[in-house]
Amino acid sequence: MSPKIDVIVVGAGAAGAIVASELAQAGQKVVLLDKGPKHTTEEFKIKQDEIRYYARGSLVPSMDTDPITWRETSATSESELAPWAAGPLGTANPLHLPPSLGAGGGTIHWGGACWRFRESEFRMRSTIEDRLGTEALPEDHTLVDWPISYTDLEPYYDKTEWELGISGRGSNIAGKPEQNENPWEAPRQRDYPMPPLRHGPADVDFSDACQRLGYHPFRTAAAIASEPFKGRSGCVYCGFCHGYPCHVDAKTSTHIAALPYGEASGNLEMRDYSRVYKVNRSPDGKRVLGVSYFDTDGRSVDLEADRVVLACYALENARLLLASGINANGQVGKHLMTHAFGFFLGLTKEPSNPFMGTLVASTSIEDFSGELVHDYDPTVLWGAPIISWPGDYQPIEIAHAMPDEAPRWGAGFRDWMRDNYAHVWSMYSQTANIPTKDTFVDLDPHRKDPWGQPALRMTHGWGEWDQRGVEFLLTIKRKIAHEMGLTYWWEETTKPDYHLSTHEVGTHRMGEDPATSVVDVYGHSHECQNLFVIGGGQFPSYHGYNPTETIWAMAYMTADHMLDRSAPTARPTTHDVHAGQHGAR
Repeated sequence: MSPKIDVIVVGAGAAGAIVASELAQAGQKVVLLDKGPKHTTEEFKIKQDEIRYYARGSLVPSMDTDPITWRETSATSESELAPWAAGPLGTANPLHLPPSLGAGGGTIHWGGACWRFRESEFRMRSTIEDRLGTEALPEDHTLVDWPISYTDLEPYYDKTEWELGISGRGSNIAGKPEQNENPWEAPRQRDYPMPPLRHGPADVDFSDACQRLGYHPFRTAAAIASEPFKGRSGCVYCGFCHGYPCHVDAKTSTHIAALPYGEASGNLEMRDYSRVYKVNRSPDGKRVLGVSYFDTDGRSVDLEADRVVLACYALENARLLLASGINANGQVGKHLMTHAFGFFLGLTKEPSNPFMGTLVASTSIEDFSGELVHDYDPTVLWGAPIISWPGDYQPIEIAHAMPDEAPRWGAGFRDWMRDNYAHVWSMYSQTANIPTKDTFVDLDPHRKDPWGQPALRMTHGWGEWDQRGVEFLLTIKRKIAHEMGLTYWWEETTKPDYHLSTHEVGTHRMGEDPATSVVDVYGHSHECQNLFVIGGGQFPSYHGYNPTETIWAMAYMTADHMLDRSAPTARPTTHDVHAGQHGAR
């Protein structure tokens, strides 16, 4: 007889690895399934390979194995394979594809930017309506406030930062009124466990220019160790970070920051190359029995457990629910939200050395975030931080990001790269689209993957209200560029060609009303009693911040709920973070 399984967790990425590890350490027998490999640090020792990781995207899903189709509006019946990532001119740039496969998921290749959401972000709809009027939002919007507040998540933000390892310098800290670089940061019980990463020369120039303009620059928090942390190395500033694995374990990926603790308990088994294709239900549909997956030999395997947690990416969670017929209220896949980056690249007078460091060894300003933007332009519904990108640009990536007028071949191309590559610097912002009835995902009626399963279809376009936010922030970036003395710059359009940012959320919304949401605040399915669906898909609204720290915080909250465990309490401000090995806490 097979040993009893308490919980099946599908997806070993940001959320799944946290929940699986926490449950296993509490004595639950957990099987963790992922369609990718079980990564080890050893395989990443020689990782400075642009062809493998950037051009060929060896870590991320391809459109051949995990097809995603796209159309701009539901009025268009025909969809096409994601045009920004497919075909002879497509790119495997991990920034515009779903996250990495395997243990760690997107935390393998991510840049590591960590943000707590501000208090008003949890009340986005009511804040817009209070400040701008109910008529300000698009007529067909589906925006709602969160059913939880910042106060509910703060203990879990704190746990995330100190358990997993985040570098930064916080503001609005209890008992430290003198440390207030970011006056709009939400209250926090203690600072980050490590100081900020070292930043490069162009980032210093960005910070100085922002101060001269009257803005409030502060160091961006990073899920990269700035010094040794729990047996992991501090960052070595190798210049191959976003889109790449970490060869010294400085980057906070759940395959080294969470999974080893669960495995050390003896209660966690990870099965890699296991492609889940269906959630199996009881005859009355009220409970789930387990899942079916294809193993490494392509055989279908049925696995049963008392509870199932879907912890895949927001898009894949929705696809699995739809493919399994779990969508009684029609809400699965609705309310899709993603980010436009508003990239602004320029050339500095002195060398910026973009081949060094990491993109999150940076500085940001929040003067125009969220509702703060209304004081400058009330036609912009919601603002976002402006963030410096001081390094971690490799030559092939810059070749794809050159200005339109730059030569693309021959001596002209050679000369442009020779003269300008070492001076490239950029800044960006992340403006999220307002969800409407016409931003959603469903199953493509025509395309299937190699295993015969329906592909996911995205319906998403950038509304005029979305584009206004990008354009406003570009006007601020131009002021900063002038103040920095950039010799030349070029900008991304306000209506970018891509519709994937690795930041997709909203597709299995959480809420208190089972008629209008898919799960409750803990990710517990309204439709199936013993099913949890967790991750960024729970987000009811979206803002100008990377989602991962909030996904982690919510995953810890879900684990506590599943274990009937109380929320973490305030902890000392000192912690033995510089000692210990993986698997020991």
